[in-house]
Amino acid sequence: MKLPKPSFEGAKQYYNDLPAWSKGVVVVGGLLLAYFVGKKVVNFIFPSANQKRNQELAKNIAQEIARLKRTKTQSFSDSQYLTFANKIFDGMRYCVGDDYGAVEDTMKKMNNDLDVALLIQAYGFRQRSCFGLDFQPIYDLFTSVQAELGNEWGGITNYRIDNINNNWARKGITYRL
Repeated sequence: MKLPKPSFEGAKQYYNDLPAWSKGVVVVGGLLLAYFVGKKVVNFIFPSANQKRNQELAKNIAQEIARLKRTKTQSFSDSQYLTFANKIFDGMRYCVGDDYGAVEDTMKKMNNDLDVALLIQAYGFRQRSCFGLDFQPIYDLFTSVQAELGNEWGGITNYRIDNINNNWARKGITYRL
């Protein structure tokens, strides 16, 4: 069976035969597709300052952990840090129904700089989504938390960042969101 050769004229005729409302849907859908593809290409070619910082963080976190293990003791098992990281991610993963309280409470469980470094390593780099669409670039723990709790809703949830930073400061943790 020989398939007909696709042609621009055939597609144009098909589009012209659509009802008016369908043409709008096709145009808006096409524009959204072009936007998302274009954004991905631009972000790949020109990485943002956050992405560059994330790459540095990923390279240096193992060295930081090795340095901290000489003077600090981790408070939890290695698997517990992954559980914490998953709980934080799940607490801010979607556009609606996020659990910022769980994110804050989990971050406050850290007792020293080594705990925070191990949590950063366990979290790695993750991408949040919104209604099944990529919502943010792939971020590390701090960038994700700051983007979600610090800048969401015009800064309304920024008090949670302050709560975490104040809690960590009282414990002598030097990391800050």
